[in-house]
Amino acid sequence: MSHSRGTSAENPEPESTLDRVKTWYHVPALLLVLGFMLWNRAQNYSEYIVDGEVLFSGTDPWYHYRSTMYVVENWPATMPFDPWTYFPYGTRSGQFGTLMDQVFGTIALIIGLGDPSAHTVAMVALFAPAVMGTLAAIPTYYMGRRLAGRIGGVTAAGILALSAGLFLQRSIVGFYDHQVAEGLLQVTSILAVMVALSVGERDKPVYEQFLDRDIPALRATVGYSILAGVAISLYLWTWPPAVLLLGILGTFFLLWLTIEFVRGKSPEHAAIVGTVSLGTVAVLQLAVLQQLTISATDHTLLQVLLAAAIAGGCVFMAWLARFVEANDYDRNLYPVAVGGILATITILTAVLTPDLFSYFVNQVLRVIGFTESPAATVTSVGEATPLDDPDRLYQYHGLALFAAIIGALLVLFNQIFDRDASADRFLMVVWFAFILAASFTQIRFGVYLVFPVAALSAVAVDYVVRWTDFSFDDGVEAYEVITIVALVLILTGPLLFAPGAAYFFSPTAVEVGEQAGPGQEPAAWTESMDWLQANSPQEGAYGTGGNGTLEYYGTYADRSDYDYGEGEYGVMSWWDYGHIITVQGERIPNANPFQQGATTAANFLLSPTETEANSVLNETDEDDAKTRYVAVDWKMANTYGGPGQGKFFAPPRFYDKSNVSRSDYFGTIRSRQSQQYFNYRTQDYYESMVVRLYEYHGSAKEPQSASQPFVYVVDWDTAATRSGQTVRATPADGSPAVKRFRTMEAARNYTESDATSQIGGFGAQPGERVSALEHYRYVGSSERSAYSSGAHNQFQLIESAFGQLPNQRSTTGDCTANQTTMPIGNQTYCQPDQAAGIMDHTNPAWTKIFERVEGGTIEGTAPANTTVEASVPMRNNVTGESFTYTQRVDVGADGRFEMTVPYSTTGYEAWGTDEGYTDVGVRAQGPYEFSIPVGPTASYPLNGTATVTEGQVIGENESATTVELTVPEGNQTVETNDTSTNTTTDGSTDGSSTDDTSTNETTTNDTAGSLARPAAEPAP
Repeated sequence: MSHSRGTSAENPEPESTLDRVKTWYHVPALLLVLGFMLWNRAQNYSEYIVDGEVLFSGTDPWYHYRSTMYVVENWPATMPFDPWTYFPYGTRSGQFGTLMDQVFGTIALIIGLGDPSAHTVAMVALFAPAVMGTLAAIPTYYMGRRLAGRIGGVTAAGILALSAGLFLQRSIVGFYDHQVAEGLLQVTSILAVMVALSVGERDKPVYEQFLDRDIPALRATVGYSILAGVAISLYLWTWPPAVLLLGILGTFFLLWLTIEFVRGKSPEHAAIVGTVSLGTVAVLQLAVLQQLTISATDHTLLQVLLAAAIAGGCVFMAWLARFVEANDYDRNLYPVAVGGILATITILTAVLTPDLFSYFVNQVLRVIGFTESPAATVTSVGEATPLDDPDRLYQYHGLALFAAIIGALLVLFNQIFDRDASADRFLMVVWFAFILAASFTQIRFGVYLVFPVAALSAVAVDYVVRWTDFSFDDGVEAYEVITIVALVLILTGPLLFAPGAAYFFSPTAVEVGEQAGPGQEPAAWTESMDWLQANSPQEGAYGTGGNGTLEYYGTYADRSDYDYGEGEYGVMSWWDYGHIITVQGERIPNANPFQQGATTAANFLLSPTETEANSVLNETDEDDAKTRYVAVDWKMANTYGGPGQGKFFAPPRFYDKSNVSRSDYFGTIRSRQSQQYFNYRTQDYYESMVVRLYEYHGSAKEPQSASQPFVYVVDWDTAATRSGQTVRATPADGSPAVKRFRTMEAARNYTESDATSQIGGFGAQPGERVSALEHYRYVGSSERSAYSSGAHNQFQLIESAFGQLPNQRSTTGDCTANQTTMPIGNQTYCQPDQAAGIMDHTNPAWTKIFERVEGGTIEGTAPANTTVEASVPMRNNVTGESFTYTQRVDVGADGRFEMTVPYSTTGYEAWGTDEGYTDVGVRAQGPYEFSIPVGPTASYPLNGTATVTEGQVIGENESATTVELTVPEGNQTVETNDTSTNTTTDGSTDGSSTDDTSTNETTTNDTAGSLARPAAEPAP
């Protein structure tokens, strides 16, 4: 039996393949983009899970994790005040504990069925940036589609996916920071305003419709405008400094309303969109208003008043347009009137409220002012520094950046010659201009740049497509396909195949994802903070024992100065590490990445004397709450600044006890034979607290000792660069820049005859004696060594090569027992232990923990009018490192002396965390022994030893240890040692003309030729 198929009208022919492609091609394309973006951002997630613990990149993600945990513990509230940072004041978290933390705290609660573990919350935080970064492709697609059709949407999303710029870098797993949320919400807000403007242009609402309550006619415009206001408000709720977007929109409405009226059209339709959307923002910001002040870093009146001012400005400009038109004035007078009114308001503000005017000017300049000399707070924050290398923009965005510029010019050209040009395209150009200026002013704003670049590239593509007359409806010609394919390759090729100049490496988006990881710093600091948490009393239990009194996720009322209770204490460190101290150590840092306490930290770390360091802490201590610990890492004492490198350059910018700069602590000497350089140090560097702690563990350090028998001299001449700058360079006669002498007298004779030289300044070798500390002791550390850092090793080997210290590249990846292993990338270098000891005087654990103590008193008798040196051997039970603490004291004419020492020798078990003190991890291996120094490398040992108990050092036992020191029979001179680790290999070579018995027959120095040049050479 047959069945009729009916007529063609009743049964239309199936769609052709080309029709299906035309209808649906954007769907699989967008899904492909989304899938790639999520995979690429999350592909290396396992690198962030170390021994079952989640680690984060950077500094801010740690505090966002804490803020999210607070939401989980106190849902849906966010933290109003946090006493667990910025000791002894506490702080409002401001930009933290906002909408982003609420959202992901809620997600963690859902995943954890109402009671998620800390690990579950950490895993949500780990993947959150990758998810937000991927979701950003959706508004980007729709933005491109509105501007240039579906091809434009796919183009914009594709460029976003392939860009290796800051948005990708900030949306990799592990970078749980508000920057990725900023990007997602800003592009969403701009898209929402674009839609509202388009609807306003279509429906053309006017003021009379509001009087007549013509709701059907107004519904779409008002509704989409309110949605735009909600989107902007969500952005502001997440990041209060998003007032930048309000500035962009204010500028856009000012220009657009003026343009519309001058070319004979009514600005009222766009003004209604601006009024409703920004009015919505003003109202919604009242819901999160925290302080009745003017500040961009918190939810204050600034966001409310600025949004209300823009909304009111739109109303005024619409009224003024009607007034000019009703009185038949020349329309060209309109911009003159608007400009005159703005100028008058500006002048009145400057005269009547100069502080407010100055604040706004400073904020504008620091965001879009192309600032070249930011203040100290800014320049020590890498992301807030100006963009000094425009090649980065091409590196990140490839030819899409130029396509975007072309797209912007085409839009402006269209605005000039097309009376009906759309507002949303003009908004795109204004947005692009602001973000480009902001990206040059502060690197961090480059997070936003990829979005206008992608959208305006789509506009350029749209013009090309229209020029080729490409259309599925008319059939597809070969030349059209070739043109479109060529255009796609031009835009995406540089992004796929490492853009950039030949002299620097430019990773692709996939390579950025492949290389993602937290780095070694979080793991090293986590090790030291785990030690601190396990071996120090809880907050509120110092000196008393028992449980802590400060609830970790407690709710505390907002205040300007928190009153800490008895036994609560601070941990001093540089501000970079404040959040990780709070989160991983569950202790209170004195300074944090909000830059709170940065000046206090700088004043302490650079203190030239222990007395001044104590004074800095005493100024902030409360009667019953004091700073008890100091945490330092190798970077804080390292002068080679740059990404992943030293940070000693930063504290001088904050130090306010006197006028200092980094040149007071170190300078640069360049090689005449290569492009390498090294930093020499001044005596002020060696006498700073951070160096005395990290390098010497509080012990005295001599320029010359038995273990390091040479006196080092740094020598340089001046030279002119191609640009005419005068710089320090290695000596013109070809002699080494680092020379050594057997006696201090010979070294002094040389420097007195050569004005461009100094004693000391090489490695850990000072030019003068550095005295011992009396109230700070080394108590614990990370297991990880600074020698695991390639950046540390590279600069140390380069500098040691200037001093002609030997090293050799290992072919097996291993070094011998008397050598220090220094990996750099996939290569391993070996340096004799003694040579490494010249560069790092003590074994450089990545992070070291010191305790501030009362100190124990040793008093007694000794030969009159002599100098007595006390020494005690110490061992770090975490790393196995051994060193010797030494201190000298002058004996009076009556034969009596007294000294205060920070290290105990016995009684550790009696005073642990249960008693409210530290379970010390660095312990003495014997009693204090005494001698009389008779030269830089020799001394007379004395009869008598001293035992100092832990109770005496921590102040629980105020009695003094007494000792009677006598000269033994024979008065035999022995070589003296200092704080360095004992070694058996002499790794030194001679850099001067003096005789030397050391050899380097089995070692070579191939550092200068084999190591890459440092990435960034410092200014002279």
